[in-house]
Amino acid sequence: MLSHRRNRKPSALLVALTLLVTVATVAGCAPATATPEVVAVPTEAPPTPESTVATTEGEGAGEDLNYSPDIPDPEEPVVVTFASWVGSGEWWQNLAEQFHAIHPNITIEFQDVPFEEIRTKLLTQVAASNPPDVAYVDASTTGEFASRNALVAMDDFIAMSKAVNLDDYVEAFMLSASYEGKVYGLPIDGESTGLFYRTDLFAEAGIDGPPTTWNELREYAQKLTIPDKKQYGYILFAPEAAYYWYPFLWQAGGDTLAQDGVDVIWDSDAGLRAGEFYVGLREFSPPDFLNSNSWDGRVAFAEGTVAMYMAGAWFAGVLQNEFPDINGKWATAPLPEDERCATTIAGDNLVIFKASPHAEAAWKWVEFVSAPQNMALLNLGTPDAPTTLLPPRTSLLEDPATFEANPILVGFAENMKCAVVSTVVQPRWGEMEAVLNDALARAIYGEVDASTALIESAQEAEALLQE
Repeated sequence: MLSHRRNRKPSALLVALTLLVTVATVAGCAPATATPEVVAVPTEAPPTPESTVATTEGEGAGEDLNYSPDIPDPEEPVVVTFASWVGSGEWWQNLAEQFHAIHPNITIEFQDVPFEEIRTKLLTQVAASNPPDVAYVDASTTGEFASRNALVAMDDFIAMSKAVNLDDYVEAFMLSASYEGKVYGLPIDGESTGLFYRTDLFAEAGIDGPPTTWNELREYAQKLTIPDKKQYGYILFAPEAAYYWYPFLWQAGGDTLAQDGVDVIWDSDAGLRAGEFYVGLREFSPPDFLNSNSWDGRVAFAEGTVAMYMAGAWFAGVLQNEFPDINGKWATAPLPEDERCATTIAGDNLVIFKASPHAEAAWKWVEFVSAPQNMALLNLGTPDAPTTLLPPRTSLLEDPATFEANPILVGFAENMKCAVVSTVVQPRWGEMEAVLNDALARAIYGEVDASTALIESAQEAEALLQE
């Protein structure tokens, strides 16, 4: 099961970022009904291919840029359709031109679809047997499409590739791209969630550093909340309530679904405790932003209305590019912990649809974009235009050059050691999560207490599976 992510917006490069993964096992902290686990970035990386630093030249992963020579190019010209919400970007277009020069019989046709619409549109196209050849999808949806038998398993292609080495991918991201032991997508970008805080407001309140525990989070939020000054310690977003609650659930030792994918366990004792704490932060949150989302709410942090803000690495890029006047007045930290450290990670995968008449040509494009130097470009940008996504390859994360243009990303890469993801695939998870989100939103609005919201939503979600 992978959760559908909350609203994510881009750094300078991408029109939108992507979303959520929920992985798997925290030693000694898992409830008996689930098998959650923290998935860490490997400490020893395979050798980094030469010149993986971001470049626009399409060079660096070997002299021969036809990475699967044993897979023949089409003898006649073909068009590979590529659906995404980022494909119209200049760097993507440049990569398509370089790709065409290497594979002259393959032309990439970009199909732009808004992030909010792409899942629904792809499901409709799959039902009508006319999906695109390739799509750039939120990692949370890969298992959903694979479970519908809509995607091409890439294992045979990967075995013939000189550019794709699965051992080089961060395990948590590969879990989002796999289903029933086969690979149905390749992770192309990623991020983790951390805590942003206003160092200037902390100093004014006499607080030396960021909170490291739940108790400190609440204590600091209270100190930083001065309603007469329209200043608040934290910020909650009811429309994205579930996504930002997950870290608290996991930190408390809870989970969403049991391994059978049928039993809802977010109303466990751990879940109820996490829900009460999380919803309780509304006391220190600006009421005018409760109905907002994490994109629109960025203004509250930039203007000093909010002192602490949970977000992914995308938010660093937004602050650097949109609000340069507060550079030096904010910093980042890992999320405060309870029984264990835990955070969400988010990412996007490249998938090939089974109905594609050009699966081999589509693979050539997926493989080319996934080559280390191209992945670095799409995630990190260039020294003149850095961005704040993270490449999901260990070799890039272990390369100091990866962080030269934007050192703040180091912390988010380290956060991945506490990433939690769930290997449970539940085809109706999107509907179930919507029930959970609506219930938590009502609690944030004060219409119901958190425990009641979680218990009733668990019952409603289980009832969905009986229909």
